[in-house]
Amino acid sequence: MSEQRIIEICQSAKIIVTCGTGGVGKTSVAAALGLEAALKGRRVVVITIDPARRLADAIGLGEGKGNELQRVPLDASGELWVTMLDVQETFDSLVRDTSPSEERTAEVMNNSFYRSLSRSLSGTRDYMAAERLHSLHNDPRFDLVIVDTPPSRNALDFLESPERLARFLRHPIVKFLVAPSRGGLRFANAAMQPVLKAISMVVGGDALTGAASFLKVFDGMEAEFSRRALIVAKALRSDASNFVIVTAPSADALTEADHFVSELSRLGISLQLIVANRMPPRFGTLTATEEQAAAAATSGDLALAHDLIAGLCEDADAADASIASFVQRTTGRFPQVATAHATELPTDIHDMASIRALAEQLAASPSRQ
Repeated sequence: MSEQRIIEICQSAKIIVTCGTGGVGKTSVAAALGLEAALKGRRVVVITIDPARRLADAIGLGEGKGNELQRVPLDASGELWVTMLDVQETFDSLVRDTSPSEERTAEVMNNSFYRSLSRSLSGTRDYMAAERLHSLHNDPRFDLVIVDTPPSRNALDFLESPERLARFLRHPIVKFLVAPSRGGLRFANAAMQPVLKAISMVVGGDALTGAASFLKVFDGMEAEFSRRALIVAKALRSDASNFVIVTAPSADALTEADHFVSELSRLGISLQLIVANRMPPRFGTLTATEEQAAAAATSGDLALAHDLIAGLCEDADAADASIASFVQRTTGRFPQVATAHATELPTDIHDMASIRALAEQLAASPSRQ
């Protein structure tokens, strides 16, 4: 079942979102799924919204600039591209796309509040991740976008950012600040004055004035921002989007995986695939008990070998049991979810050869239960 599900995802999905905590190989799995899809003829782009360079390093690419798209050399019928999220460049591109004129674009980009907003405001990366996904999803060069989320339990914040942005832009305070002024904040109506005063006490009067100045320049563009945000929100909840949780057989990784399952359930988003990565290998066909019996029946180096293999079998059994328990908990919420297993590779993933080895494991997707 898992093998067929991975093939189906790689052949038909329009968006794949991978999530998981750090240290489970999530970025490598995202790259491996992208490679598998490209080998099947898809035109794939993998975008990481993690500021670290894990994706480029794993694939062995050079230093990219901004939102630059880099094509991975492949002997395949499809294509594989990778890119990182550049928040500033994405925000600037969004302003240019939605601005009614070059003059308005210059006004926005020269606004001090905009420069601060695009560089440092908490949540801006989430908004721009959603916008970059919108851009790539609508790019005719690609028919599959794979999103590599950051290794954080807040990694799914970008899923809610489109709705948060749309709600923010519809807020009465924003509408008031954007509206044509008859003297600016000095002539706020009586109902708005206490609210604006409270905001001024928190962020400072100059900051509020700067925000008001930016929003007035922004007037007329907010509708397009909101429209694009809601398009992304709809796409992420459509059947064309597939969500993948990558985990490993450790207590910390599985605790975080449970958190991601809860978040997807809360958001009403379906989970299609669990990848149990970095599983310990199995040796031979005997069980741990049988290996222990063989060790007791022999002596010397042979006994030591049987005893060592028995310990490795116990590690593999424990890993299988922990993953099986997580899968059982998850199927209570997502009965349709499939599971794929990948054994930990002998070396770190650092080039396309190792990515291909992982992709082959996922495509074969042997069941270990």
